[in-house]
Amino acid sequence: MAEKENLNKQDLISKLQDCNNPYILFQVNQILRRQEKLEEIKSVAEDYPMFLEESAPRDMRIMTHQHPPKGSLLAKYENAMTPLMYTLGLFMLILAAALINLLAHEGENISVAIFQSKVAILYLIGWAAFILEFGIMLFVKNKSKAELNRFQFIGRMQALLFPPSRMGGRHLMDPDIQWIPFMGWSHRNEGLLKYLKEKFSIPMIVIALLIIPVLVIEWKFYDQVENYLQTDLSFVLDLAQAFIWLAFAFEFILMVSISREKLEYVQKNWIDLLIILLPFIAFVRTMRIIKVARLSQLARGYKLRGLLMKARQGLFFAGFFYRILTFRNFQMKTIKKKLEKNQKEREILEDELIELYRNIRS
Repeated sequence: MAEKENLNKQDLISKLQDCNNPYILFQVNQILRRQEKLEEIKSVAEDYPMFLEESAPRDMRIMTHQHPPKGSLLAKYENAMTPLMYTLGLFMLILAAALINLLAHEGENISVAIFQSKVAILYLIGWAAFILEFGIMLFVKNKSKAELNRFQFIGRMQALLFPPSRMGGRHLMDPDIQWIPFMGWSHRNEGLLKYLKEKFSIPMIVIALLIIPVLVIEWKFYDQVENYLQTDLSFVLDLAQAFIWLAFAFEFILMVSISREKLEYVQKNWIDLLIILLPFIAFVRTMRIIKVARLSQLARGYKLRGLLMKARQGLFFAGFFYRILTFRNFQMKTIKKKLEKNQKEREILEDELIELYRNIRS
């Protein structure tokens, strides 16, 4: 064991002598400066070798149009039904976008009320289709005597509560792949997540900025535009905001489903979730107890703030914006602060590890 450690040390010294990367040398120097503090971790590593194991490398491959399992009856059913249910899930998301935004509509237009009722009926019909498909899936599962992953089964049950989440469903027989339009069955990994973020960045910036003309019209030129169009303008503006909400909800569902660290993704992209949940504030407008006109405007103003923050976040993935020197410098400083924060968090965790080891040994 000692001989192996000595060989590893000599190999490391040799690599350091050949290294001309100042960043790597700086990181090594930072660790060596804490050598005395980390002395106790030597005993931890000896008693718990798992701390010397290398973590799994980041999987940045982009593997699309994969061949799904075909062996069992359930696999064949899944392969045939997934594109159809994805399309139906997207249709349900469109209906949901219309419903939750039209609930904020305060007009007395009978045609709007009829439209709302038709959308609600279509949503209920689609919901029934999801319940039926779930029953058929259980029947096929029992007939083929296939075993399902518990989390996969729970995921399919979640789609009964919110059908659009079916778009993020993984393959029942191979949870490492999921179906994506134009990409087919694709391997879920960090590479695919990064690729789709870059593809979505510019369109999401454009869609986010659409809220600006909507708010300008609503706050400043409402009467003029309504007289010019000769229509119920509030209905049109609600539909425009429904489209914006739809885009953010679609992106969020897709990205969360691909991410293997879902909670971490939500924490990093909490503003996306906030944008999706904000339309539910519209329910306040239906409460006759509260008659404060400014409440709705404040809610919409906060939505604008959230959408603009999302737009700025999207700039991070847009390559050509990095040509702007000032913006690039700002991002560099931001990343540097994050690296420093991560280093402090690592030191805190190492201190906690030492303290825990002391308690175990005492």
